Order: sequence, then structure tokens, then C-alpha cells
Amino acid sequence: MSSDERASLEATQREVERERTARQKAQAELEQQRRVNQALEQAVRSRDSTLSVVAHDLRNPLNIIALTARGLVASQQDHSARRELERIVRSVQRADRMINHLLKISALDTGRVVLDVRRLEMAELILAAIDSQRTLAADASVIVAPDLSPELPAVQADEERLMDVLENLIGNAVKFTAAGGTIAVGAERNASEIKVWVKDSGSGIAPEQLPYIFDRFWQASATARHGIGLGLAICKATIEAHGGRIWAESELGVGTTLSFTLPVAVGRAAGAATDEVANILLVDDRAENLVALEAILERPGYRLVKARSGQEALDLVLRERFAVALVDVAMPSMTGLEVAERLKELDRGRDIPIIFVTAFGNDPQEVHRAYSAGGVDYLVKPLDTDIVRKKVAVFVDLSRRKRRSKHV
Repeated sequence: MSSDERASLEATQREVERERTARQKAQAELEQQRRVNQALEQAVRSRDSTLSVVAHDLRNPLNIIALTARGLVASQQDHSARRELERIVRSVQRADRMINHLLKISALDTGRVVLDVRRLEMAELILAAIDSQRTLAADASVIVAPDLSPELPAVQADEERLMDVLENLIGNAVKFTAAGGTIAVGAERNASEIKVWVKDSGSGIAPEQLPYIFDRFWQASATARHGIGLGLAICKATIEAHGGRIWAESELGVGTTLSFTLPVAVGRAAGAATDEVANILLVDDRAENLVALEAILERPGYRLVKARSGQEALDLVLRERFAVALVDVAMPSMTGLEVAERLKELDRGRDIPIIFVTAFGNDPQEVHRAYSAGGVDYLVKPLDTDIVRKKVAVFVDLSRRKRRSKHV
């Protein structure tokens, strides 16, 4: 064998050896990755098993504590003692929310989230979420009000999970808004999407922190412990699972707006028919105020029914059905708040949305009393014509959709 042939053979053998070494290395790396994946899967299974056991074991004593504390609150006459017992109840509720967040994030990690999707009216869901946070807002002296566009289309979504998102966003806004502040929960159609937002007048978020607020376990500061930092991460995963997106905008000292989108439901809606006449109840003891409301709301498809007293309004509700009621707060004999409370006691009155009208201004205590009495919104005189029409149109549209759905 010549020296050239020997050199060529040696080169070939070296190349074969390099390829064999490379294959062995690749196989070793694959085996190592397989073992790592197995270890990770086992760790996730162990974590889920531990979370399940811990959640079950923790909830039993928490439930006993909550039931006992609530029973003591109901029987306790001393105000100071009641306040301490109520703190126990709130702490138990907070612990239960933390457990739920841990279980939810575990389900998201393992892809075990199954959406129970059905057609939902977004306006109804938002109003229900606002109502569920009324007590929290009242305790914090914060006003939460809807800002909905009329004729919002339906969405295809999981009602329970979407409600969780809305309650989380509203609850967060309440926590970070000072007493006397305001929160608006709005929605509008944007092409093939519905955009929903929760806008607060709180302290805002620093620009350098804004990119991280949807990260797990993120907190605004090390000392501000409002939870375990999973709420917004769960919101993000939930909205993205529905095919939407979520983001935040904020300015220090001005407030924060958290927004998300959802695709509009496809197919024929069991929507509102604009030719259906909607009864609207106007309640005010002053004739000139009723005339002003008539001038604002006069339009085809609306039938405006006037009442000069609370008792007259109650009598009308017993005879007719109303899509919405605009009720003046300051009336003699029976105030608007008393009218609302009496309406909620009637079978035909408890579901009527009540928009309070007042000349008292945005006094937080007055606003909270109005919402506590069952109001869905609160308008301050002098009235803005466009705002009045928009807010009434939302509830007229909802009423028509409900009536139409019963006949589909």
C-alpha cells in the first residue's frame, strides 16, 4: 500500500471515528434529556398530587373556621368582637383564594384546562362581576361603575372562568385605588373582537414594572402582599385560551387600565329586535325633570312611562314590565333608594335595572348607598344627553335579547 493510500485510509478511519463519537454523544444527550424530562414529569405529578392533598386537607379546617366564625358573627352583639371575627372570615376567604390559584396554575401548566364554552352576553357578565365586587368596593370606599356600549355582540366563552378574570381585575383595581377613587368597567365592539377594560384612578404602575405584571408571583413591591402573585398570570392564560389577548397601560399618579379582547361569537345571534317596544320607567316628583328625561329619551321603540312618586312607580311595576327604570334619589315620602329596595321585594320588580339620578353630586357615601339599594348605575345632574341615552340603550338591548331568547 502506497503512502498516499495509507494516508487516505487513515483519514477515512478518523472520519468514521468522529462520526461514531458524534452519534454516541448525540445519543447520550438524548438519553440525558429523556431522563430530565422524566424527572420533570415526575416532579410535576408529585407537585400536583401534593397540591391536591394539601388543598383537600387545608380546606377542611378552613371550612370549620369559616363556619364557626360566621356563626359567632351572627350572634355577637359587641361591635369590636364582630369586627375581629369578620377579620377571621376574610382571612379564611383569602386563604381559600390562594389555594384555588395554586390549583389553577397547576392545571394550566399540565394542559388540563378544559373550557366549557357557550354563548354569553358580555354585558350581563360584566354587570354580574361588578355586582359581585360591590361589598369589597364599599368597604374600600371606592366606586365601581359600568361603561358599556349598547348592542354588544355575544362571545363564545367559559362563563365561570371569564367571571374569574373579571372579578380578579376588578378586585385588583379596588385594592390599589385609594378611598374616594373610581373604577370603570367598560366594553365595546372592535371589528371581530370585543374589547373589555377595567380602568382605575389608583396610584398607577411604574414603567419599569409594567412588563412583568403578568408574570407568576410578581408583586408591586416586597412589602405590598395582596396575594401570592398568580391572579394576573391566570387571567392571561385564561384569556389566551379563549383566543384573546390581555395587556396593561398605566401612568403613575393617574391610574391603570387593564384590557383584554375576546373573539365575537360566530353564527346567528338570538339578538335584540329593534322593532320591539321597550317600556322605560321614569320616576321623579318634579314634573320638569320628567319632561327633561322625556326629551332626552324620546325615540322610536321606547315607551316612556312616568311616575311622580315612589308608590305610583310600585303600582306601575305590578301592572307592566320595564326594561329599565330611571329613579330620582331625593323624593319626598319615599326616596329613590327606598323605591329601589321595595322594587327588589316584588317578583316583577327585582330584575329591573335601576339607574339612579341625583343632584347631590358624586358623594362616595351616597353612591355606595345607591348601589347597595340595588342600583346598576348612577347619573349626576346636570345630565349629559349622550351618556343617558347610551346607558339606557344598554339595558334596553339586554331586555330585548332576553325576551327574544325565550322565543328561540
